[in-house]
Amino acid sequence: MNTREASTTDLLETARTVLLETLLPQLRTTHGYECQMVARAMSIAAREVESGAEAEVVEANALSEVMAHFGLNTQGAGHDRSRLAGLIRSGVFDASSAAQAQLLDALMHITRARLAISNPKALRDER
Repeated sequence: MNTREASTTDLLETARTVLLETLLPQLRTTHGYECQMVARAMSIAAREVESGAEAEVVEANALSEVMAHFGLNTQGAGHDRSRLAGLIRSGVFDASSAAQAQLLDALMHITRARLAISNPKALRDER
């Protein structure tokens, strides 16, 4: 994490702490739920700053491995995501259990990397 990411994360955490410890007790009866939603969004944003680039690398690598298995060049995660969706729709993975296993493994890596940002508790509960 670079200095800018650290300061952004620190700013979000400071604002979240003020929101939860100072404002929420005052707003609990009228806007407590909304206050907690904002605090959760701030946590997600902080994790995105900290780990978003890493999650994108995980996705790009996982998609690249699946595409390479079919002899396809990769052109970036977003484009590969569309190509992979097309391959799935066309039934390319239906014929081979090995191809299905490779696809599922790639999708699990991507999902875990994204969950670490959006809902890390789900990964702890999985164990």
